[in-house]
Amino acid sequence: MDYENEIIELTGENGDSIKCEYLDTVLVDDSEYVVLLPLVEDSGCCDSCDCEDDECAAEVIIMKIEKNGEEEYLVPVEDEDELERAFKAFQDQIDEEDEDI
Repeated sequence: MDYENEIIELTGENGDSIKCEYLDTVLVDDSEYVVLLPLVEDSGCCDSCDCEDDECAAEVIIMKIEKNGEEEYLVPVEDEDELERAFKAFQDQIDEEDEDI
């Protein structure tokens, strides 16, 4: 599935949903992860302080891509070490892209 330029709606176990913007896909140890940025509907600033900088405390959501035949689906990453490796890969990928500019 091509996620680029996509808005993805995630639905939790309790039925709550959150819309996220697709940022990137990273590969770590033969597993693929999607990095998503939750969309804030009513505010242009971060939630954790009064700085009015929308990138100040931006948190991303990392979901693992699982495949069942031809179908892909996203699952939460439960293992903290796995999550850290995926986030580090995302940061490294961003740093490489910044160097290319």
